[in-house]
Amino acid sequence: MLRFHFAAEDLALVRVTVLGPLAETQLSLWNLQRRDGKALFGGWRTRTGPLVTSDGPDTARFLSRPAGALVDLFTLVGSAGSLDEGLQRLSSAPARRLRAEFAVLPSTDRWRAPWLTEAMNADPRAVRRLVASLQDCHRVAVAPYWGRILRHLEGEVARRGRLMVEGGVGALLDSLRPMAVWKPPVLEIPVYRPLVHPETDFHLAGRPLVLAPSVFCGPVPQVFDDDWSGTVVMVYPALNTPVEAVGLWAPQADPRRADSPVPPALSALLGRTRAVVLCVIADHPACTTTQLARRAGISPASASEHATTLRGAGLTTLTRERRTALHTVTQLGFTLLNSGGSAPSGT
Repeated sequence: MLRFHFAAEDLALVRVTVLGPLAETQLSLWNLQRRDGKALFGGWRTRTGPLVTSDGPDTARFLSRPAGALVDLFTLVGSAGSLDEGLQRLSSAPARRLRAEFAVLPSTDRWRAPWLTEAMNADPRAVRRLVASLQDCHRVAVAPYWGRILRHLEGEVARRGRLMVEGGVGALLDSLRPMAVWKPPVLEIPVYRPLVHPETDFHLAGRPLVLAPSVFCGPVPQVFDDDWSGTVVMVYPALNTPVEAVGLWAPQADPRRADSPVPPALSALLGRTRAVVLCVIADHPACTTTQLARRAGISPASASEHATTLRGAGLTTLTRERRTALHTVTQLGFTLLNSGGSAPSGT
C-alpha cells in the first residue's frame, strides 16, 4: 500500500503527460524480463526477445529487476518528445546525479558486466556505451510500434485531460480505479510495494505529481520521487485489454491520418461514410458524437448510427464521462486503418 497525501495546493499541480520513447524503451526492457501479462505482451515478447542482443540484455538487467525495482530515468530525463532528446539529457546529466540514480539497485550483482560497473560511477565512455545500447534496444523493441504507441498514449492523455477539465482534479484521480483509489485527500495504490522507499504515506508537500501513462508498465503503477527536480512521477499502465494489444503489436505501418484520402479498400469494406467516421475518430480521440458529426460532415443521428456499427465490430469503443459519450478507435480499428482496408493480421 502507498498513500499520497494531498494538500489543497497540491491538487493544482497534478498533470498528465507522455514521457516519451526513452521511458517506453526502459520500460520495454523491464517488461521483456517479466512473465505476467501474457495476453497483452506474449506476442511482442516472442518477437522482440531474440532481437535484443549485444549489450541489450546487460542493459535490461542494469536498469530494472523483473520483480519490481527500476533505475529512475523518468525524473532524471523528464518528458522528452524524441529518443535523441532523451538520450542527450541522459548523456549530459551531472555525474553525481547519474551515480545517485544508478545506485538505486543493488550494486552487488555478480552478473553485472564490468562496463556497467563503470557506468555506475558515471564514467563518460561507459555512459556513452549505455546510450548506444538504449538506441539499439529502442530500434528493435519500440520503434516498429512507436507511431501506434504514441497515438494510444496521446488518446489516454486526452481522455484523462477531458475528465480534469470537466470534473476537476478529483474526477481525474477518481478515474484511476482500480489501480489507484481516490479517498480525498488521499490517493491509495492498494497493491504497491515500495522497494526503495518503504514509507507507506507520501506527502506531496508542494511537489508536482506527474501522471504518466505507459504501454509497457504494468500491472501496478510505479512511483519515482526526485529531490533534484522536486517532481514526483507516477507511471501507470495504459494497455489493459487483449483487443488493444492485438492492434498495437501488429507489424504494420502507422495509421493513416483522418485528413488523408480514405483508402478505396476501406471504403469498399465499410462504405464511404462509415470509413470517414472511423478515420475521424482515429484522428480525434475521445470526441463526442456532435464533434464527430461536424468533422465528418454528417448529421448527429447518422454519426451515432455509424459509430454504433463500428463499435459492434470492435473497431471503436465508447466511454461515458458524466453525461458525455466519447468515441475512441480501438487498436483493432487502428490495425484496419494501417492495412488500408485489408484484413488485419493477428499477433
